[in-house]
Amino acid sequence: MRLFGLAAAVAVSMIAAATAGAQTAIQAGEWETTEKTTMEGVQPMPASSKKVCLKADEAQLERLLFPTPDEMKQHGCKFEPGARKAGMLVATLTCPPNDQTPGVTAKAEITYTQTSYQGHGQLEAADKSGTTLKGKSELSGKRLGDCPK
Repeated sequence: MRLFGLAAAVAVSMIAAATAGAQTAIQAGEWETTEKTTMEGVQPMPASSKKVCLKADEAQLERLLFPTPDEMKQHGCKFEPGARKAGMLVATLTCPPNDQTPGVTAKAEITYTQTSYQGHGQLEAADKSGTTLKGKSELSGKRLGDCPK
């Protein structure tokens, strides 16, 4: 069961890594991101937060939320952007199961401004035997200011 929680957390963190054509501009600087994931039938995971410094050439919402396209390719994940709306990122990510982790389908809907974002994700994780777990994530972030020197 712990494996599903880990897979879900990884999936939420990978939802739009392959979105090179749909990048969403935000302000460069130091950002604090927070993620809270819950899975049905699994012990709740504590919220996690981290600080990220974005330089001007990487100031996109996707950079805060997701790994690189190369990391996505490594896991064999398929990214599907949703309808484009001003101030909103909608996406679905599907990753196949492997020997270490179950397959995951994650759908996200994130609203954002130049200095903050918040949204949610719906998750479904299925191992090779067909056992399926569903869950959800709450995602948020805010710009704290300039990056520390």
